[in-house]
Amino acid sequence: MSKPGKLRAWLVLARASNLPTVWSNCVAGCWLGGWNSLATVFLICLTGSLFYTGGMFLNDFCDVGFDREYKHERPIVTGQLTRQQVGLAALVLFIAGLLLALEIAPNVLVFGVILVIVITAYDFLHKRIAWAPLLMATCRFLLYLMAAVAGVLGLTTRAFGFAIGLALYVVGLSYLARGESRVAHTSTVWLAFLFAPILVALVFHVSWISLACALPLLFWICRALAVAKENVGRGVAALLAGIVLVDLLAVSPISLLLWIVFAGLFGAALLFQRYVPAT
Repeated sequence: MSKPGKLRAWLVLARASNLPTVWSNCVAGCWLGGWNSLATVFLICLTGSLFYTGGMFLNDFCDVGFDREYKHERPIVTGQLTRQQVGLAALVLFIAGLLLALEIAPNVLVFGVILVIVITAYDFLHKRIAWAPLLMATCRFLLYLMAAVAGVLGLTTRAFGFAIGLALYVVGLSYLARGESRVAHTSTVWLAFLFAPILVALVFHVSWISLACALPLLFWICRALAVAKENVGRGVAALLAGIVLVDLLAVSPISLLLWIVFAGLFGAALLFQRYVPAT
């Protein structure tokens, strides 16, 4: 297999198009935790990326049987990568992430350890339990908290509140994603959770800037749900990119630079999805 083909197989395995949403989670979480140096924020983004990518590798490692039946295009099933290679890569990424978390701060390592445990539990159990979306949501919740404790203020009330809002959004997204599989059918009631971040924002503060930041998310959710009626996979991919808009709402920036940063991450998520599937 050619090197470009091998690289693409790893990117598909990692669902790398979702990495901008990991970075936006880390930026928003750290901002809500009182910010820190740019170097620290960069390291948090790198740590989150290692945990996310390791989790995606472990996901395919655990799902080989399911993928052989329902997702024939996955890299392990097609023989582009071996299960042993993928499992080893996941382990290396987890260890590297934990070492990096320790380098940032001991409390970052604490949340990193918990995050890796939850990621592992999700990957091994998500095809066997009905409440797996709650584990997926907990992963994003913990990522937010890990980023927040790297800030100078640490775990603030607003950081914790928006971590909950993001987790509920991911619950709604994850239940919709189950519709991609022939073996899973779920209630649409869970989709109401997608609007949780907007409710959290209004609970914390009703202002024109909060409302302005909520409008892109509200529009995008409605658009994604409309798309999902025709194609669930595309709707889920849109909602995954929408995580960046959840983070924009959490930060509710008055700085033009932050608007540009989140707009760039949102655009990157959509652009990357053209080349690497998000699900």
